[in-house]
Amino acid sequence: MTSSQAANALAYGNEQGNIALMDYLVKRINQEQHLNLSAENLMITAGSTNALDMIARLYTQAGDAVIVEAPSYVDSLHVLRDHGVKLYAVPMDDEGMLPDELEALLKDLASKQIKPRLLYTIPNFHNPTGITASEARRTAIVKLARQYDLMIVEDDVYRDLAFEANIPPSYFALAGGENVIQIGSVSKTIAPGLRVGWIVACAEIVQRCVDCGTTQMGGGASPLSAQIVVEFCRQGDWDTHLEHIRNLYQTRRDTMLAALDLYMPPDVTWTQPAGGFFVWLTLPENKYAAVVKRQASERGVLVASGEGFFVNPADGQHHLRLTYSFASLDDIETAVRVLAEVVSA
Repeated sequence: MTSSQAANALAYGNEQGNIALMDYLVKRINQEQHLNLSAENLMITAGSTNALDMIARLYTQAGDAVIVEAPSYVDSLHVLRDHGVKLYAVPMDDEGMLPDELEALLKDLASKQIKPRLLYTIPNFHNPTGITASEARRTAIVKLARQYDLMIVEDDVYRDLAFEANIPPSYFALAGGENVIQIGSVSKTIAPGLRVGWIVACAEIVQRCVDCGTTQMGGGASPLSAQIVVEFCRQGDWDTHLEHIRNLYQTRRDTMLAALDLYMPPDVTWTQPAGGFFVWLTLPENKYAAVVKRQASERGVLVASGEGFFVNPADGQHHLRLTYSFASLDDIETAVRVLAEVVSA
């Protein structure tokens, strides 16, 4: 980093973001998603949380309807609730959100003269389920979003953690960039402490985010972190690092799935993620996630109980989220064995 770059990194920075990082990301996203973005379609944010908070602040008001998946990421639900919106949930299966259920909800809301503002979705290696939405589901949902003039917020922070097969086209690509905001981040692939993310959207949406009060007052997001990231990426270190962590996480995923097959009772089911961090466990109706979580914690095993991932917490009382991203292979196997013993008991 030159002295001039260092000085710029410690200043407020360009409101839209570090220009060199924007240029790098535009080229990378165009190549990966077969898009034709330009600089006006991207803005650097202080992580994905800042991106979602800004979108909710600019595109909703208290009392507005926002549609989410059931389940959805607990902290995203928290961010949305902070803006006073009313959340409506659409169930999922192994291919993602159910379009028929979404259509039924949209029709019901329209009959009550309620127009949803946003549809928030995590299409790739979903948090908490690990599911990746199929192309057919994405296409159907884009069609419904157009029909009902519904903006899709595509939280795509796990895209680079694919272990197997090709990822289906993004919502942004399928919609031709129309009425879709895509969120990305380096938090899952480089370091969360850098607080570097971005949004991809049409030029009008990006400009509205650039012109908002907090951006204008604070300058560009994370100028120092952005300069660190762009230097890391320019040297090719991101791709090398991605190859390493994909192999690492895939081995941990495989170890967890093998242990679940070996130890879990036959009436317990779980998802088979093709990337990301998470496995979603479904307990039988007579087993409750909160009880299992507490008893597992007493034996040194930490899992997330499903209630917090649902708009209606009772819908999650038989589900657990298991995370394999930050544990050794031995610890994963031991933890699954202990968890299985708790469930069986």
